[in-house]
Amino acid sequence: MNKNTWILGGTGYIGSALLKSLLAHQPPGRLHALLHKSLPLQRLERVNTFVGSLGKIDPEWLKHYPPDVVFHLARPAGSHRISREWASRQGEAANRSLVRQLSLLERPPVVVYVSGSLVYGPRHDDDPATEKSPLAPAAFARHYHRNERPWLEARESGILDVRFARPGWITGPASWFRQFFWLPMQSSGWVPCYGDGKQLMSLIHLDEGVRMIRALADHGGRNQDLNIFSGKPLSQSRFCTILSSITGLPVEQVADARVKKTYGRTALAALTTSIPMQTLYPELQARALPVSRDHKALLADIVRLLEDKEAVLSP
Repeated sequence: MNKNTWILGGTGYIGSALLKSLLAHQPPGRLHALLHKSLPLQRLERVNTFVGSLGKIDPEWLKHYPPDVVFHLARPAGSHRISREWASRQGEAANRSLVRQLSLLERPPVVVYVSGSLVYGPRHDDDPATEKSPLAPAAFARHYHRNERPWLEARESGILDVRFARPGWITGPASWFRQFFWLPMQSSGWVPCYGDGKQLMSLIHLDEGVRMIRALADHGGRNQDLNIFSGKPLSQSRFCTILSSITGLPVEQVADARVKKTYGRTALAALTTSIPMQTLYPELQARALPVSRDHKALLADIVRLLEDKEAVLSP
């Protein structure tokens, strides 16, 4: 409660949910957010906000408001291969600068870097990724993993306490679920199932994922990582069957060539890579998620949220 908490990237899909959760628990004046663009400030009245980029954080901010915990979700974006490569190089330089600034503080903070399961790369069904598994970035992670390198090096050298949160498929009424499933379902009248449907998915509800990320900061050990998911992995075909049972829409298989043409090669890899997950720290997950909902309850909640949103915003 009395710690200075910083959040970098508080306007994104996960970041905005984390910021909302932190606002419910932090006292006024203790939460500080770096924003890359202006937002309606009435939503952030209890937050000290700094508008700028990751590579241009003023060292004076860190001196005046020295962080005890930094939640790092800021990541330069790109819309295609060349722009993602450029963004990743810019991001690596910005992160190296930030590592240096934080390590020079009198009391360096705990850094929780929110990454993703794609850094593990494809895994066999009987060889799920744990927090100690080697990294083999796939799809989008092949570009964005460059942003993590400075933090991995800082941890290995012992200058910072860096903890990686690696979410599986964080399911909420936006992001990948909306783009690759909900919107196609609304336009086509069927549930798309990508690839052969055998690839395994480790799901987590957005709100539950945020609680696990906070638990890693509050209760994790020095340089500890945590895989963010709940329940057992399920195949994408099973995922689509559950959506079908909730919505009443039939399932249709989408061939790789069609996915590549519509979304691109990198998105195809992300949608069809099988990454089952396990954790070496179930007790840490349990601190945030004493009782997890099953997959059908999770998806039914997201569908309800999207239906309610569309009902409110329809003409």
